[in-house]
Amino acid sequence: MRSLFVIKSAAIAVILVGCGARQGAATESARTTPAASAAQTTPSSEVATGQIREALLILQRIHFSFDSNQLSPETRALLADAADRLRAHPDVHLYVDGHSDQRGTAEYNVALGDQRAQSVKDYLAHMGIDRDRLHVVSFGEERPLVTGDDAVSYARNRRADFRLMRGDVRLVLEEGTPVDDRGRPIAVANTNVAGPHEDARMTSR
Repeated sequence: MRSLFVIKSAAIAVILVGCGARQGAATESARTTPAASAAQTTPSSEVATGQIREALLILQRIHFSFDSNQLSPETRALLADAADRLRAHPDVHLYVDGHSDQRGTAEYNVALGDQRAQSVKDYLAHMGIDRDRLHVVSFGEERPLVTGDDAVSYARNRRADFRLMRGDVRLVLEEGTPVDDRGRPIAVANTNVAGPHEDARMTSR
């Protein structure tokens, strides 16, 4: 009888020890699971490295002879090159500004500036540039590049300029080749005007 009591006591002790072990394991699991879960759900992050490079768009002014909006063979070649550069930057939109020298009435010169800018836009469109990327503006004689009443000043002011409307580039506007009243080239010092996201022509004043 006593032997049976001892056996039952031992069995109960084993059961109690097993329950305690399970509870301890559960407690340990409860302590470690949140940490493990946090490690699994915390997003990893990496510091971006490298250098942002600003694209350069180099264009040239288009010059005209006196009282004309006709494009010479030389300016057509410049515009063909401009079209190639614009194709490389399809997100770029430009203003095409038409200008005149100060001879003639203000109203006439505004109309002439518009015709010059439109000629540039039409030729670029002919070269495959979307017309919606080119926006014509005429200033007539109101915004001369240089002041003066000599042939060189007149020649430099008869022009179409490009201004950045939008696009992630730095626009550089070069002088191009001014021409005299009859369309013959005039040699002048080349002037480069650079400005990120701003009116390149206005910067030169």
